Amino acid sequence: METSYDESTIEPIPRAVCVYCASSTLSAPSYRDLAFDLGQQLARGQRTVIYGGSRQGSMGALADGALSLNGTVIGVLPGFLQALEIAHDRLTELHIVDDLRHRKAWFLSRASAVVALPGGTGTMEELLEALTYKRLGLFRGPIVILNQDRFYDPLLSMLTSAIAARFIAPSDPTLWETADTVQEALVILDRYG
Repeated sequence: METSYDESTIEPIPRAVCVYCASSTLSAPSYRDLAFDLGQQLARGQRTVIYGGSRQGSMGALADGALSLNGTVIGVLPGFLQALEIAHDRLTELHIVDDLRHRKAWFLSRASAVVALPGGTGTMEELLEALTYKRLGLFRGPIVILNQDRFYDPLLSMLTSAIAARFIAPSDPTLWETADTVQEALVILDRYG
């Protein structure tokens, strides 16, 4: 089902997890395996997957994993990317939005939790925006950084440096939690319901 974005209809979806991940097909297959496994585990846990709507890379693997177990998968894709024909064609719902800004707003207004998988600049930008929203009280759910192969160690080090320099309050490491595996991420999500 494909719909257009309408801000007046935004309501949070219970047990919905927004997953930030990449559409790159050039990354190591282990990252797509991670995304597929996460998709399956979220479906097993009766959680709705919200993600970027692509059929490629980790994004496609995430959706395929959840759909393989009849999970609910909602894609949110800017129109200019739909025009490139990268939309996944088997999603429960596909929402076409005006641009990346609307996509990110859709994600955080509907999700009750965020999981960030390894990815590129888009993934990292979405993650940092989610952390900012949480710091400002605009997003209240857990944010889990799935740190496979220590991928996010440099970013986590930078965040720690920002805390040491007092750009981020010392109490703010609670803005995020890290997990090395899908199972550890699920344990964190389960603590929040």
